[in-house]
Amino acid sequence: MSDLHTATLRLSPDIQNKRKTNEQNERAKKHAKQTSTFQSTDQINESLSVTSSSKQIPSLFTILHANWQPYDRMADIVRLESGEKVDQWTIVGKLGEGGFGSVYKVSRGNEIYALKTESLKEKVKLLKMEVYVLKLANERKSKHFCICEDTGIYKKCLYLVMTLLGPCLQDVRKELPGQKFSMGCALSVGIQCLEAIEELHAIGFLHRDIKPSNYATGRGKLDELRRIYILDFGMCRSYLDEHGRFRPPRKVAGFRGTVRYASLSCHIRRETCRKDDIESWLYQQIEVTRGALPWRSLDDKKDEVAMFKERCRFEVGLQELMGGCPREYVEILRYIDSLRFYDNPNYEKIYKLMRKAMSELQVQEFPYDWEQSLNQPIR
Repeated sequence: MSDLHTATLRLSPDIQNKRKTNEQNERAKKHAKQTSTFQSTDQINESLSVTSSSKQIPSLFTILHANWQPYDRMADIVRLESGEKVDQWTIVGKLGEGGFGSVYKVSRGNEIYALKTESLKEKVKLLKMEVYVLKLANERKSKHFCICEDTGIYKKCLYLVMTLLGPCLQDVRKELPGQKFSMGCALSVGIQCLEAIEELHAIGFLHRDIKPSNYATGRGKLDELRRIYILDFGMCRSYLDEHGRFRPPRKVAGFRGTVRYASLSCHIRRETCRKDDIESWLYQQIEVTRGALPWRSLDDKKDEVAMFKERCRFEVGLQELMGGCPREYVEILRYIDSLRFYDNPNYEKIYKLMRKAMSELQVQEFPYDWEQSLNQPIR
């Protein structure tokens, strides 16, 4: 049996045990619901109360119910109006809004930029991590990262001003025939996306949420339609300690990322490492090459997706995953699965395999598929 199959089999008990635990929890919840006879809050309080020396102590339910106040995250998002000034930046319009803040197009003189906001009330400061990572990348002149132009506080929110980009790869892909890139474009873009991951790893961070919507094209007006940028570093984690040494893996790590692209280690709550970002990159690469991943209909079912990904390490599942892809993708998957936690990935090995696929298939990497659709040809 190959090393690939051996590595896969070692994962099976972890996934099976987790699935068994989840099923037991669901049965317990169902049983509790069926056998419950509580008809009111008073009855629940009575059931959960503790009696000591004939004196009833208020239950945990009562205490939590009395002190509970909902946190409305959306209510705390600061909304800025067109024409409003944020220090030296003028709001031009809103580009988007999410659960943690908004993104605006802003101007300074004749130049336009993007401004991201996040409420100061957020317990986990994702924007703070994003600023930190961007500044480190900018110091190294990493070519696949936006420039951090400014940061500050305005109207009870943190803000970050950075390079304004074009559409994300997910949006671009969905507008193309078959929702996929041409082969030459897919291979060339894949190389750039991996270069961005290598640049991030070089400054000591894991991304932990690699996916097409976290990459974007440059803007046509800047002649950057052929440059790919990596985005959203709120989930980043340093894999090095303050002394530059590798952090030891935690016994159990929480799930981070997006189910569709998450690595097998992430699914079983194992500490992720550099190879996991590359595994997510490969799933993304297969999607932009084929148009879809075989488990896309299971995105809300983590365990089922994990089992599907594991099955794809074997012959039948591998054909289902890689159908229509260059055979070099299989070599890349085998290489990724051969890596261990502390291993330094050989990025150059993967670049060579991607270039080899381009050569053997006799495809050209340029022009990119979106250059004509965006009507911004490169000069």
